Amino acid sequence: MKKLLWMFIATLSFITLYSCSEDEQEQLCALSIQIEGVNDASMYTKFQVKLTEQKSGATTTATVNDKGIATTTLPQGTYKITAEDAENGACTMYGAIDNYTLSQKNAELKLVVKPIFETLDKTFVLDELFFNCSSNDGAYDRNYYEEYLTIKNISDQPLYADGLSVAIAADPNDSEAGEMAEYLKKDKIIISQLYTIPGKGREHLVQPGQSIVIAHSAVDHSEGGKKAKARNLTGANFEIFVPHQYAMTVDNPEVDNMIVNFSTFQAFQWGYGGGISIMLVKTKEDATQYCNENKVAMINPNAYTTKKQDYVVLPTNTIIDGVEIGAKGSLVHKALPNNIDRGAVLIDDTPGMMGGFKGLFVQRKTAEKGYLQDTNNSTDDFVVIANGQKNYIKK
Repeated sequence: MKKLLWMFIATLSFITLYSCSEDEQEQLCALSIQIEGVNDASMYTKFQVKLTEQKSGATTTATVNDKGIATTTLPQGTYKITAEDAENGACTMYGAIDNYTLSQKNAELKLVVKPIFETLDKTFVLDELFFNCSSNDGAYDRNYYEEYLTIKNISDQPLYADGLSVAIAADPNDSEAGEMAEYLKKDKIIISQLYTIPGKGREHLVQPGQSIVIAHSAVDHSEGGKKAKARNLTGANFEIFVPHQYAMTVDNPEVDNMIVNFSTFQAFQWGYGGGISIMLVKTKEDATQYCNENKVAMINPNAYTTKKQDYVVLPTNTIIDGVEIGAKGSLVHKALPNNIDRGAVLIDDTPGMMGGFKGLFVQRKTAEKGYLQDTNNSTDDFVVIANGQKNYIKK
C-alpha cells in the first residue's frame, strides 16, 4: 500500500513539474525589432537594443544585424524598449517605445530612431555671452574682437557638439519691424551669419554640466596682463575666423576654427551695443549646403542704401536655443519668435556704432542643484554683470 502511495505521489509530482515547465515555455515569446530612421545601412550594427520589463525591472539587451533587425526571446510582459548607437557612453541616434505589451509567441515591431537632439527635452544652451567688449584707461583704447560665448550641456548624458551651429539674427530689434520680421509668421527667421562646430559626429564630446568656449579671436587680448580689463582667450575650444583680404583678426593655429557656412558681411558681427540676437541651431543637412540653397536678397535694415544683400532663411524648428539681446530703452520689436524667447536680456548701452566697450557681461542664472535656468524667457533667465567676463587661458 505504501509502495502504491509513493508511486502515486511521484507520478503527480512529475505531471506538476511537466505542466509548470510547459507553462513557462508558453510564456516565452520571440520578438523581432526592425530599426528604422537610419540613412546609412552600414550604421545598423552600431546599435544596441535594451528591453526593460516594467514590473520586475529585468533587462535584456540585443544586438542589431546589418539589416537593422534585433531578435530576442522574452517572457510575456510590458516593456520599455530603447535603441541607441552608444559608443564611449554617448550616442548620436536614439529611439524608444514605452509600455509595449509582449503577449504573442512570435511578435514583430518597428522602432524609429532619430538624432539625439530631436529626442531629448534639454541638450545645449547658450550660457556666457560677451559681445559688449571692454575698454582700457584711455578714452579710445578699446579691446576689439574679444567677444566670446559658451555653450553648456544641460542634459543628463554626454553629447557630441559636432555639427552644432551658432546663428546671428539679421533683424536688429532697435528699429521698426520690417520685411525680415514678416518671416516669423511663417515659422522662419532671417540670419546674417552661421558658424558650425566641425567634426564627423563623434569628435567633440561634452559631458553633462561642461561647456564649450567659442571666441571671436582666440588670443590674449590682455597682452600678458598689460590691459587689465581685457581677457585672455587662448584656451577657447574654437574661434570664429572669417577669411577675407581685409580680415581684422588673426587666425590662431592652435585653436580649431568654426566652419564659416555663411556671412553676409564677410566678418563676424554681433553688435557691441546690443540689438543683435543669437541662436544655437542644428540643421538636418550640411549647414553650408543649406545656406547656399536658402539665400534671399534683402535690404540691410541698418544700411543707408537700398542695395540688397544676401541673407539666409532659417526654419525656426532648427533652433535649439536663442537669446533676444537688446539695449535698455531701445528694444522696438522682437527679432526672435516667442516660442524661442518670450523675453529679452537688456544691457545699459546704445545699439549701433555709438555703443559698446562697457564690459557688460551676460550670463545665464543658476537654478537648483547647479543646473542652469532655462525657461525660454531671457528677461528672467539671464543676469548682466559689469566686467564679469572671464579668462580662458591655454593650459
